[in-house]
Amino acid sequence: MKSKLSALAATALLAACSAVPHHNEQAKALLDEGIALYQKQDYQHAKPYFEQAQQAGHMKAPRYLGLMYLNGEGVAKNAQTAFAYFTQAAAAGDITGQYWLGYCYENGIGTAKDMTQAVRWYQKSAARGDHVSQPAIDALNRLGVKAN
Repeated sequence: MKSKLSALAATALLAACSAVPHHNEQAKALLDEGIALYQKQDYQHAKPYFEQAQQAGHMKAPRYLGLMYLNGEGVAKNAQTAFAYFTQAAAAGDITGQYWLGYCYENGIGTAKDMTQAVRWYQKSAARGDHVSQPAIDALNRLGVKAN
């Protein structure tokens, strides 16, 4: 009986692990190369790597594309495009993408200002461990913007 329970527990654990989305090695390698180029401020060469990583399913890639469009790094500044990329990253579960989406809502970047949405996305990000989101929530609270 004990060995059956152990086997059942092992099977359940393996099933749970396989249900967690993992980035494939190709997507990770593409993202890593893009980040290395981005950190060297070689935005022109970083962008195709981020685009390929995004197509390969890496949830962090849209965040970097969003940052490029937000800051005009290697591309023309485009707030709407940045917002769209941050929305995609946030929806995929990228906690830093969730922070940046909150930032866009707070500041009306690429979308209408929406403090309720800003706090919502900051809270999602902070709950998962992002270290910048909680100070953003605290600052909004000091300004009288309260979470629902």
